[in-house]
Amino acid sequence: MPGFPLYIDPTAAGLGLQFLLGGIVGGLVAIKLFWGRVFSVFRRTRQDAEETSATGEETGEAAEEEALPHR
Repeated sequence: MPGFPLYIDPTAAGLGLQFLLGGIVGGLVAIKLFWGRVFSVFRRTRQDAEETSATGEETGEAAEEEALPHR
C-alpha cells in the first residue's frame, strides 16, 4: 500500500486552484507595477512638455497638427 493519498477531495482541489490563480494574478500585478516604475523614467511629464512649448522648440508641423480638428 502506498504511503501517499490517491484521492484529492473537491475542496482541496478548489483551494489549490485558488492558490494557483491567486499567485498568477499577484505575479502579473507585481510585474505591471515594476514595469510602470521602470518606464516612468523615460516618460515626459507635463512640466517638461510645457517648458518645451514655452521655449519655442516646437516645429511648425507640430503646431499645425495641433490646430487641425481631430476626426
